[in-house]
Amino acid sequence: MDWKIVTDTGSNIRQINDLPESISFDIIPLILHIDNEDFVDTPDLDIELLNQKVAQSSESSSACPAPGVYAEKFKGADHVICFTISSELSGSYNSAEQGKQIALEENPDADIYIFDSKSAGGENDLLVFKAIELVKEGLGFHEVVDALNEYHEKTHAGYMLKSIENLVKNGRVNKIVGSLVGLLNIHVMGVRSEEGTIEMSSRARGEKRALNTFIKDFVEAGFSGKVLEISHVNNEPLAKKLAEKVLEQFPKTDIRIRPTSGLCSFYAEKGGLIVGYERL
Repeated sequence: MDWKIVTDTGSNIRQINDLPESISFDIIPLILHIDNEDFVDTPDLDIELLNQKVAQSSESSSACPAPGVYAEKFKGADHVICFTISSELSGSYNSAEQGKQIALEENPDADIYIFDSKSAGGENDLLVFKAIELVKEGLGFHEVVDALNEYHEKTHAGYMLKSIENLVKNGRVNKIVGSLVGLLNIHVMGVRSEEGTIEMSSRARGEKRALNTFIKDFVEAGFSGKVLEISHVNNEPLAKKLAEKVLEQFPKTDIRIRPTSGLCSFYAEKGGLIVGYERL
């Protein structure tokens, strides 16, 4: 096998069909600790149950697999690209880098690149699909890596959240800001920073106003109107409303809607949306 594209569950992609024999796709699930229970972020994870447990929990956190798990996933291919959730949100990137060194000790001729997405959700999905597109074009390993890094400079992520209690619990968001959300139907919009953290950008009361504000935010951030990845935490109706509003302004946009992984739902929480898009 020539190529292996690997991602942790900072991406929402669960499987990719119709890949050529020279490319395989694999997922490394993170683990979600909710009080005294552990939830492995596999495709069969019950996201609704997870959200309920998180909402009722006093303590919650995420954990990445040991380096040896990543090293095992990297076997069997000459060229490996592994995408991870932002290194500012998880230790997955560091564990994958250590796994890379273990894998190279066994197979020093392999090419392995660990890609810190500095993001989560839809932007990670865009990067995975772009990697596969570049490999299909016949580019060499270093050419693919260079093209991905260049592409990453033109991608971005946005968040529309109905609750940020878990982000507050884990120290990702200021407690004062967190206390406002959920009161009086306030939604919070956010973006990923250049460093890979989640930054709150604006807030709006009511769903209609929130959707308009959300679109305004990512248009001002440079949304190109070409492609938009929308992931939702058990809220497909809201995702479709967002898609409809975007198509009113950008009728040629390729919009893809998919449910969040367990890890992304852990951060976006019940009813939340995460978007990934290309910028001008």
